[in-house]
Amino acid sequence: MKNRFLFRLISLTLLLGLVACSGKKSTSEVAWQPLAGNWNITDAGITPVIEREPVDSPFLLVDHSMPWDTEWFSMSVDFSFSAFDSGKPIGMLLHVKDADDYELLRISRSEEGSTLQMLRWQYGYFRQWQEARFPALVTGKQYNLSIVRAPVIDREDWRPWKIIVTDKETGKQLHKEGIENHMPAFGLGITGLYSMTDQVTFSNYAIDRPVPENMSGVLRLPVIFANGMVLQRNQKNPVWGKAAPNADVEVKIAGQKHKAKVDIQGNWFVVLDPLSAQTGLVMSVKSGKDVLQIKDIAVGEVWFASGQSNMEMKTWESNVTSTEDPDIRLFTQLQWSSEDPMFTAGGRWQKSDSAVTPRWSAVAYAFAQELKRKLDVPVGIIGTYFGGTAIESWIPREELKKDPVTKPIYDRIVDAQYKLENNLPIDNRFPWVWDSPGHRHTPGDIYNAMVYPHMPYGIAGVVWYQGETSSSKAFQYGHLFPMLIDSWRKGWDNPELNFYFVQLAGYDGKESGSNIESAWPQLRDIQRRVLDQKTHTGMVVAFHLGDSLNIHPPYKLEVGTGLANLALHDIYGFTDIVRSGPLLDHVVVDGNRMVLTFRETGRGLASGDGKPLSEFLIAGDDQKFYPAAAAINPDGVSVTVTSSKVSHPVAVRYGWKNYTRGANLVNSAGLPAAMFRTDNCPLPTDHDL
Repeated sequence: MKNRFLFRLISLTLLLGLVACSGKKSTSEVAWQPLAGNWNITDAGITPVIEREPVDSPFLLVDHSMPWDTEWFSMSVDFSFSAFDSGKPIGMLLHVKDADDYELLRISRSEEGSTLQMLRWQYGYFRQWQEARFPALVTGKQYNLSIVRAPVIDREDWRPWKIIVTDKETGKQLHKEGIENHMPAFGLGITGLYSMTDQVTFSNYAIDRPVPENMSGVLRLPVIFANGMVLQRNQKNPVWGKAAPNADVEVKIAGQKHKAKVDIQGNWFVVLDPLSAQTGLVMSVKSGKDVLQIKDIAVGEVWFASGQSNMEMKTWESNVTSTEDPDIRLFTQLQWSSEDPMFTAGGRWQKSDSAVTPRWSAVAYAFAQELKRKLDVPVGIIGTYFGGTAIESWIPREELKKDPVTKPIYDRIVDAQYKLENNLPIDNRFPWVWDSPGHRHTPGDIYNAMVYPHMPYGIAGVVWYQGETSSSKAFQYGHLFPMLIDSWRKGWDNPELNFYFVQLAGYDGKESGSNIESAWPQLRDIQRRVLDQKTHTGMVVAFHLGDSLNIHPPYKLEVGTGLANLALHDIYGFTDIVRSGPLLDHVVVDGNRMVLTFRETGRGLASGDGKPLSEFLIAGDDQKFYPAAAAINPDGVSVTVTSSKVSHPVAVRYGWKNYTRGANLVNSAGLPAAMFRTDNCPLPTDHDL
């Protein structure tokens, strides 16, 4: 704790005297600081200096030229060995908190070959999360180790980061590997150099950082306040940041002037008066001698798009077409997780054009396009999504212990923390292994880094597409999903914040819980039931847009448009739009029949393919479900379900499969009915806590 406090204090001291800079920084421009061991730093190279033998602790050198939470895009360093020192690795430091807690990209040499590892040093030992092997490195030759972001369109490897080892003399790539920011390590935080030997020379260290237009001396705004940003029209918009304790802050925009007093912790907060839709605004912020300007600000509709890989799935991978429209703007949040709530966590605003939109979220982009087409105002999307994440990663951790169904998650985190600190084995069974500190799955950590930094930025609502990773705990999802909605509404101080989401698409690939009987149908039904628990919500049915073997189906135009239709109908007054597919409203038992009444029927229910209704199941008191005949009643809003095998029915299910093309109940707009069940019979995931 003492080391961590000292490290933060040093970072703050450097920040107080920081002069804004940007772009790639060479070795001579870096503010090097030894964290462990002695280093010889010259223009010719950087070398560890051994004062006594043997060396049993690492040499650590860190770059303090920017604050610890400043984003970076790529990192590179050349290195060469002056002698063979077997078993003495070298590498790059990443996400350095202090000498006792850092990520490490490490290269180890042997006569047979080289090993590259991604490690985290914490609690006095390493945890490994990736390893690869490549040819042996030769003494006297120069090599380069680089970490770069993947290109906009990358058909070679979907992973967002690339690690590359190159022979500098020949230009040959000895190793290239795609990697996720799983622990996390890339794109944010203090970086540096690592060595266990003095027989290495580092040179040409370079790190590429964005232009920090939201930073001037000690005056800072979260990175969401940056050039090209979009403010929510017709409502008050909070603006907040950091400055010198007890100083005054003045914010000006569009003829408005707002003042605030900085508190003793260095925080300040103002609220802008409502603005109408427009573009080209400039916001100036001043505190003492520190002045910054945010330019090219638009005012329009702002939405928060979040979830896992189907929300993250890129436009170029989908059926969404790119357009050039400078009034559609996306803030792409850096994928990150954090043990503590973060002030800012990386990202930047971009305008829609052919160079950048292929990398945008296809669902979020299709949603924005439809809003722009109908409303003709600027549209801004805050895109904060992370593939493979469970819902509890997106919820404040303290919330989990308030519900007896979710408290076991919280208890496992506490238990795993104790075991890690004491070098004891943790529970490695899936999915409970995710309830441990230090990675993207850790409950609460994605919320801390990818949601909290944006609260309470002015937004119209949330669009959410997640659930595949959580399907193995479908019963628990029924408590977690309402908890997420409530906690986000609390964070935005808006109990009526609009929240629209996507019911899981069809999939039966025997992964992500689809190998568990009823897990995916159960989670879909839980999503549907949230509509009755929470107001100002809406759901897009997507089972018909799925693929039996592809968990990432390309049909994102329909999903994004469906989300937009919910918003257009509910918020923007387009009442002629049929907002949703049919939703079960209530059930009546009539002798040997069950009559199901639906809402969201438009001008009436229909069969989507002109064939008799299918995928209905019916059961009696024995809880045995049989295929049932179903017919739309003359009122156009109800369906009668019967089976000769069930004389006294008590329950009905519809579309109760991981994947189906047979479910064909639709409304007059051709939108499919949501899957459901009317029973509460035990299911395999009910006790999977």
